[in-house]
Amino acid sequence: MVLLLASALPMGMPAQHQVNGHQVSPVLAAEERARLQTYHRNCALSSECEPPLGCLLDTRAGAQYCSDSQCLTDVQCRDGQVCRTLTTSGDGPLVRICVPVGVRKEGEMCVEIGRALDDACAPGLTCGGQDGFCARPCKKKDPASCPEGFFCAETELESLCLPTCEETGCPDGQHCIQYEDGASACEKVYGTNCRQTPCTDNQECLLDHETSRPATVWMHCWQSCRGDPSSCPPGLICDGWSCHPPCDPNGPNTCAEGYRCKKARPNRPWVCLPDY
Repeated sequence: MVLLLASALPMGMPAQHQVNGHQVSPVLAAEERARLQTYHRNCALSSECEPPLGCLLDTRAGAQYCSDSQCLTDVQCRDGQVCRTLTTSGDGPLVRICVPVGVRKEGEMCVEIGRALDDACAPGLTCGGQDGFCARPCKKKDPASCPEGFFCAETELESLCLPTCEETGCPDGQHCIQYEDGASACEKVYGTNCRQTPCTDNQECLLDHETSRPATVWMHCWQSCRGDPSSCPPGLICDGWSCHPPCDPNGPNTCAEGYRCKKARPNRPWVCLPDY
């Protein structure tokens, strides 16, 4: 089997191993990377990358590019970092990347490859699940492997303890918000709780999070205006291909609680955006 896997790779490439049936890209030597024309090229899907590369979304760089693994174990990472397995787009191979150890607690939302310690999980926790929660590994057959308020979920890569509030409920001022993988979390909602009050047919319910503001979510009914900037409903204007309430930074505050009058970029209009 090892010989068959090795023969499927370009000459000189190391054989790959698997995690839960997913191929893991190896750590390539410098000369092996140099032979790959797509190495660190921008991509949308892993099919645009030469094997054994995968198309990795790197939020630190604000880019998505073809990458191999950077590490196999924690000892190959700098101090304050750990080696974690990440998915790539378009069902591509997994890649192992050195990510920072941060401050986010168990059950709080996180970013897999964050730019700051506020984005990353505390020691012993993994940023996992489709929506990104700091979690400990668990055993599906052992309910006691997760603490109270958590359940053992089968995520794409491993079993993790994800938060749940469906049975316990939430404190006053918070709502039990449903997420992927069966997770749910108590959060203060700013904007319109479009999980309770559905958006119209041409709108989509979007949730915004800021990892430095745990247990908080900004919700709004998103409507695209990319094809027609004049298509926004009355009282909204088109900014960045979506509709937002306009505002005047020098006038009375007309933004809803949890929102602030600001510009997404210097050349864009003043609109009400999440205050984080």
